[in-house]
Amino acid sequence: MPSVTVQRENVTSDEAMEALRTELGDHYTLTRSGGSGDVFKVKTSTMAYATVHVHREPGATKFRVSGGGIIIGRIINEFGIARRVVVAIKQSPGLAGDN
Repeated sequence: MPSVTVQRENVTSDEAMEALRTELGDHYTLTRSGGSGDVFKVKTSTMAYATVHVHREPGATKFRVSGGGIIIGRIINEFGIARRVVVAIKQSPGLAGDN
């Protein structure tokens, strides 16, 4: 499961989703997932998606990204869309720390 930590505290899921929409473009759909406000999905199709978990830590926010699907699809999505989401988080000025 790829993950990335940004040196900015208390990044909300809404902020993260907006930053990813900007970085990834219109080809990706972002939606809330389940009951928790700290989990959302990034999709390009029914079979190509990743789930993002937002974890707040002192002085930082960690994003754990996992590819979705069953067996082979999950493996493909771990190395495909999940990696693209991690790169987009790293490159997003909207998620950069104030340091």
